Amino acid sequence: MTDYHTKTFYGQKSSITLTSPSKSAPYVFLSCINRKEDGSWENTSKGEGKTVKISTEEIICILEVLLKKSANWRGFHIFKERKTEIYIGWERESREVIQIRIGEYIKKLRFPNLNFFTLMLEHILNEKIEFATCGKSKKKLKDGEIPDEGDYGIFSEYIIARDGLQVVETTEFGVSEVTIEIKAKIKVESPKALLITLESDKEF
Repeated sequence: MTDYHTKTFYGQKSSITLTSPSKSAPYVFLSCINRKEDGSWENTSKGEGKTVKISTEEIICILEVLLKKSANWRGFHIFKERKTEIYIGWERESREVIQIRIGEYIKKLRFPNLNFFTLMLEHILNEKIEFATCGKSKKKLKDGEIPDEGDYGIFSEYIIARDGLQVVETTEFGVSEVTIEIKAKIKVESPKALLITLESDKEF
């Protein structure tokens, strides 16, 4: 069994790469790049394109959509005051084409690449459940700091869509961010927004 996985799914104008640096690392990377006007591709090593780190919990959320148990998943990564939206959802109710959006980058997958992407994520998740939960291995960063798993958290929200599938939204945030628990009810929903009512009768 290999320790490293990477696969790029190319299209005419955009591509997405799924990378697992190690089966013992509790995360994967998703990178999106576009084709330039001269026909060459953007290069992530030159700071081009968009790359995000996806946690094991978020892999599970993504698979819920890919396995057609959820309508879509939207995540928000906040790092050093920079917010990146990650969206994965079905393009139509037939659920034959999945749309992956990372910031302003969009990549669509259909058969057989969609099946390949799903099977690869399932395999990687099984690996990480077995090998990334056996203990903590601390590695020093370039500046000498040691990353702490407690520095990040994930807030998840589950909404039932009209077709019966749940919509999942998660936000990854640093512990320095102030979080407040609120109780609210959804008053009106649309494909792009929600109107919620708090216990104080205020609407947002």
